[in-house]
Amino acid sequence: MMPDAEAGQGLRGRVNKRILVADDHGTARRSLRTLITRRQDWHVCAEAVDGLDAVEKAKSMSPDVAVLDLAMGGLNGVQAAAAIRETCPTTIILTISLYDAEPLFGRLQTVGVRGFVSKNNLVAELLPAIDAVLTGRSWFPSQPHA
Repeated sequence: MMPDAEAGQGLRGRVNKRILVADDHGTARRSLRTLITRRQDWHVCAEAVDGLDAVEKAKSMSPDVAVLDLAMGGLNGVQAAAAIRETCPTTIILTISLYDAEPLFGRLQTVGVRGFVSKNNLVAELLPAIDAVLTGRSWFPSQPHA
């Protein structure tokens, strides 16, 4: 899918937040896009099909947030997160997975990931998690979100 070219101004002059979504399943990417675009001030600037694609699109699009699946080909989500943080230090990383990732939380935080959402809870938690990381907070299930 081609990245959307404009980020522009949102309603009432708010700048749209540019979000990259990366998942190796097309249905998952479409679901992420649908959830994210519920917010008028958020803009999916690119979709990536694997970890390598996510790193390349982050380099070219400079998103505010990258939502990365942990289980992708090319580079996994942890490797892609580390590479994105190295090349795009202002991009905030939020990870997602269908699998229990709690054993990885320490490693995720070490490479600069700001949060994790289970795919089982995407509808309820994705938007609040993105809000949290955009306002400087982290979002991990074992931590309070206040």
